Amino acid sequence: MLWGMHYEPPRQEKRKDPSGCLETITISRMIVSILLVPLTLIIGGIFAVLIALFLLTIHPLFALLFVLGAVLLLMIAARWEARRVGRERPPNEL
Repeated sequence: MLWGMHYEPPRQEKRKDPSGCLETITISRMIVSILLVPLTLIIGGIFAVLIALFLLTIHPLFALLFVLGAVLLLMIAARWEARRVGRERPPNEL
């Protein structure tokens, strides 16, 4: 005997999609690797200006030596980064 209608939704197969955690970590890592060098240079530049101003209050020669050292480090970092990027990118094919 049928006492009433019973609605049973069709069963859906469980999909085995991975959660978004792995994709989120991958995307976050890519963004951090892209922005690491520029952010480091910006924050380092701000600290370099503050240190140079502080050294200027002690003696101008200290500030000049610090600025020259910072410029030398910046040039070394730029050459290292250019070599690193050059190794990662293949040469252009015509």
